[in-house]
Amino acid sequence: MKKTNEKIEILASDILGKQNLPQDKFGSVIMIIMMVAILVNIIRVIQECNKNNKVDKALLYKQHIRELSERRGWFTKMKLRKLIRRELKPSDYREYGWQLVDAILDKGEKVTDEEVLTLLEAANV
Repeated sequence: MKKTNEKIEILASDILGKQNLPQDKFGSVIMIIMMVAILVNIIRVIQECNKNNKVDKALLYKQHIRELSERRGWFTKMKLRKLIRRELKPSDYREYGWQLVDAILDKGEKVTDEEVLTLLEAANV
């Protein structure tokens, strides 16, 4: 069985590999670490929004992630871009920011229970 770190690295690589991002920049270990940081921050934001809800957290977060990813509202995109802006250099952000937002939202539409649990474990460390 894979460790949480390995699972989240696979998830980050999957997101970075979905778009037509240059592999020399976005296939590197540093970019995978950056994507892991963004994903963990996304889960923490969702946890903060749902902290008073007493329902099964994994199911609630999975539904919330899918709903936000399918709707693709301006607020969701703004929050994602803010998290991405913190991690990227300004030139990379200007060039690839929207592609990364789309890649994250595309993955969010198809997120599985196991991936949500992996993200929760990584966020609660």
